[in-house]
Formats: sequence, structure tokens, C-alpha cells
Amino acid sequence: MKILHALAFSIALLVAAWVYLSVGNPALGFNPWIGFVAWAAFFAAGGGSAGLGKALPAGIAGILLTAITLAGVQALGGGLLPLVGLVAVLAFVLVAMADIGALSYTPAAFLGAASFFGSGGKIDISIALVALTWVVGLGFGYASESVGKKLARPA
Repeated sequence: MKILHALAFSIALLVAAWVYLSVGNPALGFNPWIGFVAWAAFFAAGGGSAGLGKALPAGIAGILLTAITLAGVQALGGGLLPLVGLVAVLAFVLVAMADIGALSYTPAAFLGAASFFGSGGKIDISIALVALTWVVGLGFGYASESVGKKLARPA
């Protein structure tokens, strides 16, 4: 089987498992689209251990920094001006942290931030659930690549 077809097959199987877990079991608290975003970040980062090593810390940093930013907005009484100002600072930090090797994959940082915003941005248990969903999504990406490579015929 060609690598592309093997990856397509393994991804299809694992997508079914992910949808079953995230949509079919709402009590788990997984957000299906955040898992897909993390999965895509894994492949966009190049896949493999290196892709995991890029997308995991930067994505988690994006999630946590966004939670801190929104807590700051809340502490300032909310409103558009604090939101605009602090989110601008957040964007600066998400880019500037690329100076730190482990946090240098800026796309994952922004995707993590977007995942937290998109989850509703509540400063409660959702921080942990967004982060956990990010990690599980990366795991599904890693697994889909590994299974696809095993199914592929040698070139």
C-alpha cells in the first residue's frame, strides 16, 4: 500500500475512534474540533517525535497564556479595551516566545490560543480539558502516522 493510502486509512480509522470518544461520550469533556486542530498541528510540525516535540509545548503554552490573558481581562473588569490590549500583548508573547527552543513552533502556539478562545475561554476546568484534548489530539496524530507507516509497503 502506498504511504499516502496507508496514512489515509489509518487516519480514517482513528478519526472514527476520536469521534466516538469525543462526540459519543460527552461526559469525557473532549472538544472534537480541538483534537482535530492538535492533530493537524502535529502533521504541520512535520510529524514524528520532532513534530510532537514542537506542537506539544507550544500549543500548551498558547492555551495557558490565553487563559492567563483572559483572567487578566476579567480582573480588569472586562470590556473591549482590556480585551483588545491584553490580546495584543498575548500575540506579541506568542511570537516572541519563539526565542525559546521548546516554544519555537509559533503556529501551534496560535492554534492552542485559538483552541482556548474557541472553547469559550472560561477560566475553570475548561483549561485542563482544552489542554488534555490538545494532548490527546496530538496522540491521535502520532498514532495515525505510526499505523500508516506500518501499513505502507516498503518503497
